[in-house]
Amino acid sequence: MKFDKSVATRSFNTLFQKQINSSKIVLAGQVTWSEKNHEQFNLPAVEYMYALSDGPASVGLVNLFQDSDGVVRSFFEKLFNDNRKPDTAFAPLLAMKAGYGNPGSKINRIGYVGPPDTVPRVSFMDLFTTGAKELEKLTLLLKDKIVIISVEQEGFNDSHITPYSGGFLSGDINLMKGGEIHANIIETIIAGKSLKDLPVFFRVAWLIVAVSASVFLTQALGPKRGLALIALMLVIFASLSYILFLTGILAPIVNLAFSSIFSYLGILSTKLTHEEKERLQMKKKFSPYVSESVLEEIIKQDKMPALGGEEIEITAMFSDIRNFTTISEKLSPAEVVELLNHYYSQVCDIVTSNKGIVDKFIGDAVMIVFGAPLPTPDHGQRCLKTAFSMLETAIEFKVWLKERFPNRDIPEFQIGIGIHTGKALVGNIGSKQRMEYTAIGDTINIASRLEGLCKKLGWTIVASRTTIKAFEYEVLFGRKEKIQPRGRSGSIEIVEVLGMKPDTRNKGDTNEKI
Repeated sequence: MKFDKSVATRSFNTLFQKQINSSKIVLAGQVTWSEKNHEQFNLPAVEYMYALSDGPASVGLVNLFQDSDGVVRSFFEKLFNDNRKPDTAFAPLLAMKAGYGNPGSKINRIGYVGPPDTVPRVSFMDLFTTGAKELEKLTLLLKDKIVIISVEQEGFNDSHITPYSGGFLSGDINLMKGGEIHANIIETIIAGKSLKDLPVFFRVAWLIVAVSASVFLTQALGPKRGLALIALMLVIFASLSYILFLTGILAPIVNLAFSSIFSYLGILSTKLTHEEKERLQMKKKFSPYVSESVLEEIIKQDKMPALGGEEIEITAMFSDIRNFTTISEKLSPAEVVELLNHYYSQVCDIVTSNKGIVDKFIGDAVMIVFGAPLPTPDHGQRCLKTAFSMLETAIEFKVWLKERFPNRDIPEFQIGIGIHTGKALVGNIGSKQRMEYTAIGDTINIASRLEGLCKKLGWTIVASRTTIKAFEYEVLFGRKEKIQPRGRSGSIEIVEVLGMKPDTRNKGDTNEKI
């Protein structure tokens, strides 16, 4: 007798075929799509598939679908609507066999009951190797339950990312096996707790709130504190998202987090670009007036000087060269320029070393400001210290002038200095075509008038009492007067400043007071 292989195959495991025919069993199948979108079904053996009570209609498709970020959040009830069989997803079909639901064409959110390994498991091996008592316990555990038989051994390619996978902070992604995901889908159907998306209005609203808050915090508080509060805000949103998740509402925060971070980076980039432009502008504006060290201090300040103008207290100094007209007549134009350049170079070094700025040169006169743009509480003292150093420089310059231009009958080199302290408007002043950083106001006018009095009074340094009142016991002075500057109502007290006392430890011992 000839052996028929086809008969042997069809008759093999007949008892198993009878069992699946008499039970509410769903076998697993899968569909794949080629690059040309052609479908290919991977179905159970024909002998088993047609042994089912409904044939291919009792085959459930186990395909799981990921969102764009790779997370499995949703399930299809049916994969096809053209009456082909199989067409229904595995879990919905299994739930229907157990008397729950009637699969349609909807897409539902999975209401996960917990992280991986939350769903109870029974090892197939235990059912065959355990003792009678333990077997009875396992049997009671499975009684009246929907049971999914799946392979969960290591290396089997059926692990997926779910909302419970984590890994965003820890880097350790906890994957969930496909069988447990199908169990969660069945639980979603039975409990009727399919997650619902947060309404679009609220999603847009809290996205706007998050982005607006990120922009505001970054601009108002700066990069570090802004980032810290944005992180705290995202933690709050994540907590709210989790609370909504527990109530059956899905409110993803990934897009919200990325939007907030990109907003932060965008504002930070814009702010850094703006600050860099501002720094370059500051360097361009102040480099002619201040030393490199002072310029760096200005740039390091949290608050940049207001280039548009602000009223602050400063000390202004005007200084000119005595008998300059006569000196100029004795020299050629080129020699006059050489004289001025040599003298002003020394003056500028003195000014910048005392954190002042050379505001402008007016022929043989120079205007100097202390207390701006870098705030210096002792600007009055710095100004007087500069004035004394300028007098020492003038003595040395007198020697240089005679040596450089001998036998020219040049008048003796002398300077006059006027100093006053008070409020002034400091900032960029001018037109669109030409702007310069300067100081204007009554304080500047008075300082200029005091310098003009030097020749008339015969004093070298004329200072207002306003300048030296805070440290009057440190100053050596000569005469004092009350004057009314031209064009100004009211009088001011002025003094002839001679120098600083060498020892000011006993400030109250002086007999002269201003």
